[in-house]
Amino acid sequence: MTSNKTGLAFSGGGIRSAALCSGVLRRLLKDKAKVDYLSCVSGGGYTGTSFLDWKYRKEKKTEESEEWHEEFFDNMRQRAGYFCNWERPRQGVLDTIVMFLLVLTVTVIEPIVIYGSYAFPLAFIIDYLFGKLLRAKVDCDHVASTPSPSNRNTTAQEIRKHCISRQKTFCSCYLSSSIFCRKNNMTSKKTGLAFSGGGIRSAALCSGVLRRLLKDKAKVDYLSCVSGGGYTGTSFLDWKYRKEKKTEDSEEWQKDFFDNMRQRAGYFCNWEKPRQGIVDTIVMFLLVLTVTFIEPIVIYGSYAFPLAFIIDYLFGKILRAKVDCDQFASTRTPCPESVIFSKISLFTVLVMSFVISYILSQWLPRRKSKYFRLFSIISFLLLSLTFLPFAINDFFIKIPLWSRAIIVVIGVVLWFVLPLLRDKTSYGILIYLYSYIIYWKVYKAKIIGVVYSDGLFNGLLFASGFIMWFVPYLAQSRKRLVHIFNRWRLQKAFYSKESLATKGCLEILQEIFCPLWTCLKRKQKRDSGHREQGGSFNSLADDIEPVKKRSLNLADLRGLEPEYISNMTIHSWKEEADSDTDDDLLTMSPTTIERLDRGPSTVDPFKDRLRPRDIELSDAMATSAAAISGYGDNLKELRVATILGLEMGATVISNLEAIKKEGWLMKLLPILINILRGLPLIAVPAVYYSRGHVWSIKAGVFTFFAIHLMLACIGALSDTGNKNPNLWEKIAREGLNIDNIGPMPPPIMLLSDGGHVENLAILPLLKKKLKKIIVVDGGYYSNEKNYGEELLKALMLARRDLNCSFIGQGGRDVISDLLENFVKLQQPNEKKPRHFRFNVEYYENDHKVGEGEILFIRPRDPRKGEKSEVKTWEEFGFHLDARDWGNSPYLNEEDVDKLTFCCCACCNKKSYLSGLSELLCHKFPNHSTANQFFTPLMFSAYHREGFRACVEAEAAEFLKDNRDVLEV
Repeated sequence: MTSNKTGLAFSGGGIRSAALCSGVLRRLLKDKAKVDYLSCVSGGGYTGTSFLDWKYRKEKKTEESEEWHEEFFDNMRQRAGYFCNWERPRQGVLDTIVMFLLVLTVTVIEPIVIYGSYAFPLAFIIDYLFGKLLRAKVDCDHVASTPSPSNRNTTAQEIRKHCISRQKTFCSCYLSSSIFCRKNNMTSKKTGLAFSGGGIRSAALCSGVLRRLLKDKAKVDYLSCVSGGGYTGTSFLDWKYRKEKKTEDSEEWQKDFFDNMRQRAGYFCNWEKPRQGIVDTIVMFLLVLTVTFIEPIVIYGSYAFPLAFIIDYLFGKILRAKVDCDQFASTRTPCPESVIFSKISLFTVLVMSFVISYILSQWLPRRKSKYFRLFSIISFLLLSLTFLPFAINDFFIKIPLWSRAIIVVIGVVLWFVLPLLRDKTSYGILIYLYSYIIYWKVYKAKIIGVVYSDGLFNGLLFASGFIMWFVPYLAQSRKRLVHIFNRWRLQKAFYSKESLATKGCLEILQEIFCPLWTCLKRKQKRDSGHREQGGSFNSLADDIEPVKKRSLNLADLRGLEPEYISNMTIHSWKEEADSDTDDDLLTMSPTTIERLDRGPSTVDPFKDRLRPRDIELSDAMATSAAAISGYGDNLKELRVATILGLEMGATVISNLEAIKKEGWLMKLLPILINILRGLPLIAVPAVYYSRGHVWSIKAGVFTFFAIHLMLACIGALSDTGNKNPNLWEKIAREGLNIDNIGPMPPPIMLLSDGGHVENLAILPLLKKKLKKIIVVDGGYYSNEKNYGEELLKALMLARRDLNCSFIGQGGRDVISDLLENFVKLQQPNEKKPRHFRFNVEYYENDHKVGEGEILFIRPRDPRKGEKSEVKTWEEFGFHLDARDWGNSPYLNEEDVDKLTFCCCACCNKKSYLSGLSELLCHKFPNHSTANQFFTPLMFSAYHREGFRACVEAEAAEFLKDNRDVLEV
């Protein structure tokens, strides 16, 4: 039914597109090409509509069409400056005036008239309703200093209290699958299984798929996991490594494994045991309080008093020079201009320095711009920390305390509701609070009832020096504490008992506060001997000895099938300076660590630097699941944990081998730098209190800032990404969080959830050009109309980075096939399948080198998924307790309706709570990922759904089918 007609589309792009399209049009007119439809948008319409206008007007009058064609194109060229024609200066001046008047009218005059018309009626209403209350003005300071005649016994404090008592879709137009049939087949015969992200929800779903594949003894060569899928994947491999040699009957330990996962589903807060639930809740509360409140106050507060001293010393005299011009006016004495001029000059110089250096930092090349970037930051900080204390003294201090506090409240609100401004808002609040400490020092004022004194300030200054020594370790703990806690909870819940009692409290504390020392200590204990072993899902790992005295690392799994691949996002590493993003996918497996975009001919940047044996299995799992991270700018949703400031991301040293070989001086360099940072402020008391020399304070503070300025310059001005970094680059990369640009990874890698790049874990499997791939999607979707969004995103990344092409069944476009057969409802009550199949073609250098087939599995609500014959667990060959797993893997409406958001088992048996649960965290099979407080009943429901989806998709048969994919 295809139409034989033709069409021409002119895109948008303003006059640029109009000019381009006019050239295309000229060529088509010259060849007398027949076009039935002309579709235009924006700038393309300039050419399209004007051509049709000329054609309508000229074609009947002029027999020679080429003549008016030439006139049309000449006219377009001459009138290209249609907004402002400076080819004729007089016309250009007139056009400029008209445009200015137009902008003035639309942006100033008309808004004033439109919105101003409401001002006076609104003022009348406000005056009528609240006028008396607003006009009751009390000058608290004046009244306090002059007691009222009516009550002379009233104290100033009582008057002030009285005054205060009177005062908030992934829409992608991509993919036109071109089919090229070339016979150079490089497809691997191996198979892969991908477990997606989605927290405990995805872990439960993937466990059901895993149970089915294990039962059918399906062969899987690679297991790629991200986030929650890694809970199931890594814990299964841990159990397999520990148990398989000890137990001849694999089904026995596999049953224990799934029972353990179900029982420990509430890994964060286990309210199956009320006492344990109370303890878990208290621990989580203390963790949040420490990370979000106590540590930030200690870390950032330690810089406040040294900063106040330096500002007072440099600019104090200028800021304190106060002139009461009203008093001079009353005595008819001219106001001293020198004082006013000095303040204006100070602020003007700082403003101009910031503006000029910022503009130059944006315009100049990177190697030159970094100097001006550093200078612009220093200028901005000096401007903020001088002008704000001046404004507080001259303006803010005269307004009520609640109105001053409202600035902080506004900043906090912006921090909550505008994620894009989160970093800038944090800096703004910090500078505002610093300004009050500087105001307290410069103006010898009183803040929150605390009167300034030199003795008190000097004591706080000295205390800052001592705290400064602990700041790096507190900063490390703030970044790592939640990550280590999350890893520990997951490992304790799902891993085998043999993997739990391998770390003492001292080692955990070292890992939180000093991760480098822990890594070096751990490397010395490790045995590098690993033996190769192959096998299928149910084969015995005869050649691998269990590791009893330490937790497993990735290299321990070498030879154990399936081969595990952990997906995580690496931040602040650009291979090219003009890259669109500084994030990419980093994969870790028992055999290699690499970026996804590394080609086969590219030098491995981790070779002899970071090895799989350096990465613990539990660490790879927890890092891959670090969904809450401040390293990236993923702002798709606003999570409560992100608002609280929690950080689950991890840091990994990229060159442990080099650090191990370095001398003790280099290993102690970070500690020496840290001691040097705080030493000037700590050495000051010895001189000051013993001899009373005030100059010692000045010398100590200036030395302190000179050291910090030098470190900042090293970090800002050093080149990064060199294959063999020099000493300055090491200090810069290890001490400061700056984007690394170059082929080599940053010394300290910032890692987080692989789902920030791609949430299905399919890309590493596509890079290996596998024949068969199963993808289990346990991700969250607010609406079933969005099913397939993550898959389409992954396919787009694979096309761009891996040169893959995707085709639906029967050669149809994969997007159309996915939407029609898996996502969209063709009829109101139509049931949709839980799986979707499509083909992939692998290309290298524009040549097809192989092809494969992909099976995509996704859970459904029992009311919306396809119906199939209900079978009991016994019919599938299992003897499971019906109280734990139900009678059958096939869920019904009653089973899912009683699932709620609550972590108490009793609440998950009351269907009348389902409405509230749906409102707060949605419903099965899309319970919100923010809800990680699963009960065994909820885990069992998703497990059963995963098993059923795997049965209906015939996943085991799919993997066993060795037939070649039919060429299209």
